Amino acid sequence: MVVWLDVDYFCSWYGRYRELANRVDEALGFMAAAGLTVDHPIMKTTEFWTSHECLLLPYEQSLTRLDSTSGLYYDCSAHMLWVGERTRQLDGAHVEFLRGVANPLGIKV
Repeated sequence: MVVWLDVDYFCSWYGRYRELANRVDEALGFMAAAGLTVDHPIMKTTEFWTSHECLLLPYEQSLTRLDSTSGLYYDCSAHMLWVGERTRQLDGAHVEFLRGVANPLGIKV
């Protein structure tokens, strides 16, 4: 099977592609000038954090684990959990659940 390229379509996007490729090349040049290469340790790792409202208790409970080194419970569904409009009743189950985990907590006001 022979696949023919639509030359007009290809040419209309080629300019935008080259512009983007040039900008990436400039950014990589700047990083190299600043001493950041692909071999630099900072280029091998990333810190990625997640957060969400502690809304569905069965979901949160199923992802809660005991840390064997500290003896504390952590909800592994997110790094930080928060209570909001739907979950902030002081005598409610959501606040009680969050009282038992060692994750950083947020409160939406």
